[in-house]
Amino acid sequence: MKTTKNYIDISQLIYKEKSDLLSETEARSLQKWKGESAENLDIYTRLSQELNVESKIEAYNAIDSDKAWCNLETELKTETKTIKLFKEFMRYAAVLLLPLAIGGYLVFNAIDNTETNDEILVDNIVPGTQKASLVLANGEVINLENQKDSLIMINDGSQLSNINNILSYTDSQLADADIKWHRLVVPKNGYYMLKLSDGTIVHLNSDSELKYTDKFIGKERIVYLKGEAYFDVAEDKKHAFIVKTESMDVKVYGTEFNVMAYDDEDIVYTTLVEGSVGLELNNETGLVEKAMLEPNMQMAYVKGSSGGQIKIVDTDLYIGWKDGLFQFNDETLGSILRKLSRWYDVKVFFQNPTIENIRFTGEMKRFEEFRTILNLLELGSDVEFDITGNVLVVNQK
Repeated sequence: MKTTKNYIDISQLIYKEKSDLLSETEARSLQKWKGESAENLDIYTRLSQELNVESKIEAYNAIDSDKAWCNLETELKTETKTIKLFKEFMRYAAVLLLPLAIGGYLVFNAIDNTETNDEILVDNIVPGTQKASLVLANGEVINLENQKDSLIMINDGSQLSNINNILSYTDSQLADADIKWHRLVVPKNGYYMLKLSDGTIVHLNSDSELKYTDKFIGKERIVYLKGEAYFDVAEDKKHAFIVKTESMDVKVYGTEFNVMAYDDEDIVYTTLVEGSVGLELNNETGLVEKAMLEPNMQMAYVKGSSGGQIKIVDTDLYIGWKDGLFQFNDETLGSILRKLSRWYDVKVFFQNPTIENIRFTGEMKRFEEFRTILNLLELGSDVEFDITGNVLVVNQK
């Protein structure tokens, strides 16, 4: 949302252009502003058409200002003509203030129009929906949005179910004896559910990817995660279920837990809801630590470090996303906006890096309008947000 000062500056340039007072430098500035966005060009074109600036300037230039002032001085000497004097003064003042009036017209019309456009732009920023792409072992890509509530036939004779936005595998549907690696890719502004061949349910968050086999053969059930996922692992005491990330391996036999391992985050979090999990932490030197978690425990591992930190947590804060909630407890604005950027697919820029460290506690609905989320963050805080297209700029009040 552009500032009033921006509009005042631009209105002055437009007025100068219409009155042939624009310098070469100012002309370049105005041309640059018009070329920055279709919105700016629309404002310029609309105001140029709606406001007949030329006729007003012509009328202004036709006034003999010296004669007008002499007439005004004459009227000032006649105390008995107070009412007439006031009327005449207002007429002369209006003439003298015409350039400012034109500038004001441009300012307020531009602000009114652009605020409406900003509302439209914000309205175009919507919460995530159920969408993902399935990348098969042969490289074929299937857009699951185009295969809603259907059975997906694969060239090798396998059949997958994509009913109610849950991609499901079962051994009976997999004709080929050889295992094949598939990838479920969820973009920003999306989420999806997956049921693996062993019955394990996976909730995959925005901007995430899971690599897995169409069936599990052998002693271990291995999957690879980038991003964030909640796992409800089917119990199998004989076959460990292992989630591999770049920095951490999570080993379970049947439990519920959440793993967040985004590339743009410095910390990998594993949060246990039920059961128990074994962790192996890795950096560039190899294995650095093994640990066990019990329910309501979380391991926070700073990438590349020599060990992680285990603590008792409120698991709802870390798994609420799968149930449609954003929950924060003394969380930094930087961390919060990274989550929002993935969910609403916006780019975030901080005018002052120190703003990232402002902390918030609260709960918001994950499917709330983006404007509402921003209003809640602005409420009672020292930050404000400007939006252009899908770019969110964070300022200090």
